[in-house]
Amino acid sequence: MAFRILPTSILILFLFNGFASLAQEPAAPPATLETPPVAAILATRPTTPAECLRAAKVLADLERPDLAKPLLKKVLDARLDRPELARLAKELGSAAFVALGQRKDLQPEGKQVADRFLDALSAELQDVQRIAGLIDQLKEPSQEKRDAAVTELVQARQAAIKAIIEALADPQRAAEHPRLRSVLALMDRDAFWPLTGVLENADPAMKLQVVLALQLLDSPRARLFLFEPALAERNDPAVRSAAQEALRRLPGGLPDCEEAIRRLTEAARSYFDRRKQVDGEIDGRVAVWRWDTEKKQCQVTELPAADAARHLAARLAGDAFRLAPDDPKARQLTLMTLLEASAYRRGLGEPPDENDARIAAALGVNAVEDALSAALETGHPAAAAAAAQLLGRLGNAKLLYQTAAPAPLVRAVQSPDRRVRMAALRALAALKPDRPFAGSSAIPDALAFFAASRGVRKAVIAGPNAQDNQHLVGGLAAAGYQVELAGDGRQVMRLVTGSPDYELAMIDAGIDRPPIEQLLQHIRHDNRSADLRVGVLARSGFSERAERAAAADPLALDFARPHDEQAVRWQLEQLAALKPRDFVDFQERQHQAAEALDLMVELNRTAGKLYDFRRALPAVLTALEAPALATKALAVLANLNLPEAQRALVETASRNTVALATRQAAVNALRQNVRSHGVLLTAAEIRRQYDRYNQSAQADHDTQKILGEVLDCLETKKKR
Repeated sequence: MAFRILPTSILILFLFNGFASLAQEPAAPPATLETPPVAAILATRPTTPAECLRAAKVLADLERPDLAKPLLKKVLDARLDRPELARLAKELGSAAFVALGQRKDLQPEGKQVADRFLDALSAELQDVQRIAGLIDQLKEPSQEKRDAAVTELVQARQAAIKAIIEALADPQRAAEHPRLRSVLALMDRDAFWPLTGVLENADPAMKLQVVLALQLLDSPRARLFLFEPALAERNDPAVRSAAQEALRRLPGGLPDCEEAIRRLTEAARSYFDRRKQVDGEIDGRVAVWRWDTEKKQCQVTELPAADAARHLAARLAGDAFRLAPDDPKARQLTLMTLLEASAYRRGLGEPPDENDARIAAALGVNAVEDALSAALETGHPAAAAAAAQLLGRLGNAKLLYQTAAPAPLVRAVQSPDRRVRMAALRALAALKPDRPFAGSSAIPDALAFFAASRGVRKAVIAGPNAQDNQHLVGGLAAAGYQVELAGDGRQVMRLVTGSPDYELAMIDAGIDRPPIEQLLQHIRHDNRSADLRVGVLARSGFSERAERAAAADPLALDFARPHDEQAVRWQLEQLAALKPRDFVDFQERQHQAAEALDLMVELNRTAGKLYDFRRALPAVLTALEAPALATKALAVLANLNLPEAQRALVETASRNTVALATRQAAVNALRQNVRSHGVLLTAAEIRRQYDRYNQSAQADHDTQKILGEVLDCLETKKKR
């Protein structure tokens, strides 16, 4: 039987009246004059861990943590083994230890004691062999023993629920199943999500057990999860009958199929759009249960609360689709929710897995295109990116010519989400169109933006006195940013829309042309800067304005102007916490830049003259300055029919500060360019190259060789 703490007033009275008679030996006088209740506690001279714990709890309640902490230290020094820790934890009650761990004036001893005892209790409650023994104890003829087992199983919570559900899957234990389902019913809310989770993909026999358990649970929340088992014709008749009976017992009764589909769709959209949260969140995470049919075991995964909501949205949308497989809207929602849940499970930016591709292929290319369109319209970029990539795998160029308006895949190129834009560009390249389509002229510009990376992390500081932000500049530089200054809003927009490298902006709330409120709107409405994290800095007289502007923008925060680098670091941490999983970090941006350059080369090879990449030259020349991107930029320059391209190739090959491998790649690219387009350099530029070669007599062998190869490229074409 668990020990219960007496109310403080009664306990004090008991101690005050009773302890004096217990001690034959007079107590030593206290060093200081204590109140009678405190003196009474000290007079007991607690020695055992149990006595010390009880006394420490009472002394803490009497606001004497200085006396309680030494007693807690004695408990820690006793080094009790796990069984004894668990026994005392059950005897005193877990609530008492939680309270000790939370009181700041008892630290660090309070938390150390709480952690040690509660960990031991948790380990014992969840011990697999112990739980198996308790389940066996339910078969005892003694009612007292059965009741004791039920009490212990209910206390064990998840571990017991898992074991009981797995026991329900064993046909050899059919005689025990009714009693096991009754125990689950006693667990009520704790058992609800495990049972509904297992129901999703269980075999017919297991589904029947779960439905019968949900009948006993008698929870109105179960209605949503019983619609598909009750109404889908594909289900086993016994399962359908049990689910229908369960629904008849609940408020609302057994709905028709149309009503069930409507309710499932509404609930799926609520979870998908994050208008509804999943129950059971602890520290931002939720336990999601599934059933492994082959192993006949429960799978429990801890997911972020948002991912749990996405998983549930996909589950409910799938139920609606199974009730209405010919309904385009149900099919669209099913695929969209499935792709988003899968994308967050794999990691944003990763390609769809084979299971997603298999499901998408079964539903058809038109369904994938519909899902992409809906995801773009409703603001679900993870689903949109996955759908775009699947269209590149499953579709063909006909998708781009079906209407006079831009196809969904082309619209995705203008998405405010970088991953969606890159997925769409990748898919368009895979479709290999051979003639213009609505929106095709936007493709080179979109690729150029991604490619125009200098291989650095950038931040902009903006405002009337941006140059005075010494602490901010120093703090950003220390954090690895290359800092640019802007005096007004127009300069900010030129910078952040001209390079993919800008990760954040620190903008004075008093900025003008345009003012901060309009500037934030401009930033969000341009897809090149829509994901920029913004700190709105409040100088004197602008605090309220900064707060209002930042409050209206989900990717902005207002800050006081920092006066040291430590404050800058704190502000950067706060900005980094804004939708962190949606943020595209430096490594991924570099990968996107490299891929954009590769796609330019690929499209130039496969699309003929469909795309004009000549206007992408400034972006390619920018990438040429980034060592990690230089070789890929050279491959693009090799195809451009521009004098500037040949000039850049010659200059790169001739510059002895450039890595030797890059210089050699420049020579190869020049050879390819001249072969395709002839010599585009002026006579003066060619003479300058001869002068370089003639002046290289004292240069190293590799430099002389490369300069000679450059001249060979130019002379070979001249001779033709």
